[in-house]
Amino acid sequence: MKKLLKIFTAFILVFSILVPVNTVKAEEEDDNTFVVGMECNYAPFNWTQVNETDTTVPLEGSGYADGYDVTIARAIAKHLGKELVIKKMSWDGLEPALQAGVIDAIIAGMTDTADRRQRVDFTQTYYESQMVLIVRKGDQLEDAKSLKDFSNKKVLGQLNTLYDTVIDQIPNVKHATALEDYPAMVMQLNNELVDAVTAELPVAAGIIATNPDLTYVEFDEGKGFDVDLTDTSVSIAVNKDNPELKDAINEYLDTLSDEDKKEMMDEAIERIPATITSLSSNIFVAAKQIFEVYSPLFFSGIGSTLTLAFGGTILGLLIGLIIGAIRAIKVEERDSLVSKTIKRIAWIITTLYIEIFRGTPMMVQGAFIYYGLKNIVHWDPFTAGIFVITINTGAYMAEIVRSGIQSVDKGQSEAARSIGMNNIQTMIYIILPQAIKNSFPSIGNEFVINIKDSSVLNVIAVTELFYQAKSVAGSLYAFVPTYFVVALIYLCLTFPTTRILNYIENRMNRKKAISFDAEGSVK
Repeated sequence: MKKLLKIFTAFILVFSILVPVNTVKAEEEDDNTFVVGMECNYAPFNWTQVNETDTTVPLEGSGYADGYDVTIARAIAKHLGKELVIKKMSWDGLEPALQAGVIDAIIAGMTDTADRRQRVDFTQTYYESQMVLIVRKGDQLEDAKSLKDFSNKKVLGQLNTLYDTVIDQIPNVKHATALEDYPAMVMQLNNELVDAVTAELPVAAGIIATNPDLTYVEFDEGKGFDVDLTDTSVSIAVNKDNPELKDAINEYLDTLSDEDKKEMMDEAIERIPATITSLSSNIFVAAKQIFEVYSPLFFSGIGSTLTLAFGGTILGLLIGLIIGAIRAIKVEERDSLVSKTIKRIAWIITTLYIEIFRGTPMMVQGAFIYYGLKNIVHWDPFTAGIFVITINTGAYMAEIVRSGIQSVDKGQSEAARSIGMNNIQTMIYIILPQAIKNSFPSIGNEFVINIKDSSVLNVIAVTELFYQAKSVAGSLYAFVPTYFVVALIYLCLTFPTTRILNYIENRMNRKKAISFDAEGSVK
């Protein structure tokens, strides 16, 4: 046990050196930078690739961003006389990041809506499109000319976008539950789980280019979706407190003609990785192809995931040991009034901590801690991610440790007191070592859980393994083989980890044989 404590201490010292708290607030990072947020998995507007070209921008960690949005962002940065920095994050994290000052603008194919305008400001449009429906080739819907042709059909749209809400304009439509990203939506369509998918024309063109069994339907005038031009146009979101930036961006957008925009979009569609990467129809061969090309992204995600899980679990265990020990202390009649009061206050505080962090999703905790406290604590997303996992894990570890303490025979405490140990000495030297031993299976299970649950931190721009996989799937529109690869990777991470933990547990539980010498002393 002493060796284990020494290892924990050494790790914390090394960890504190290697992972410092950094200031990365957009306005404080560098006055000469233009920080833009986008998903980097929404081709042809934006995607992630492994190769650097004349049109790409490097991303933090690994990979490069490209697409129509990147082209626009590069031009705006040049117009502003600043260096472009792209922050890769999930769609749900874009607006909070903008409001918190983590990024200067959102250039991610975002539509200017009345609801969003309450929270952020928008520039003039930088691309105008039309709304279409993606269908399977050979289906009778391929020849549809009106929304009425989709009556009683099951139609799918993207979550939290106009492309989901307009579906209800189709008479007697079967409105499918919205999904977050197009690779998953395309998989639903290919597997005949839905009859059509809503999309804007450039996205549909990109999907069709990589899925030859699909096509899209354009409606006759007056027979399509009832939307105005602003509904099918995309704009750049900026903070309401930054009108100067909005005006400067509009200055550049005024110089772009419709022909310029169309040319840039056509070039982006031609550059989509899926259009130049021929994937096999065999899922296993396709998975092999994807891994060979995108292995740098996967390995980068593996490193981030393991660091988050290991660091958060170890630090969470230390928190759990302290809180679990506090909660295991009982209020006794012989205690003084002051002692009773302190114990009860400590119990209330620790109970609140446990209930809050066990009763709320880690994604919500991450968004609140990173974006909500950004003006108080200036740290980078990765460090914030470790902190979130730490305090979340600590809440679970506290209960694990408490149950482990309660499993230790009360006679152990009585024996310790009989030889003159106080309560603290008894807890540190007698109770906790046995409690950790009893709780080790649950502690190990928390580590395995954290390997998988770290995926929710993409909401604060942590590009761990799962989000890297989403980026690959969004770039290739290849949902099944990409997630087959990432499933195997997670299995390769968790299976050996489980075996190692089981080995350590068996070693801890192994009883040592005691032998005596001729004089009766223990050898």
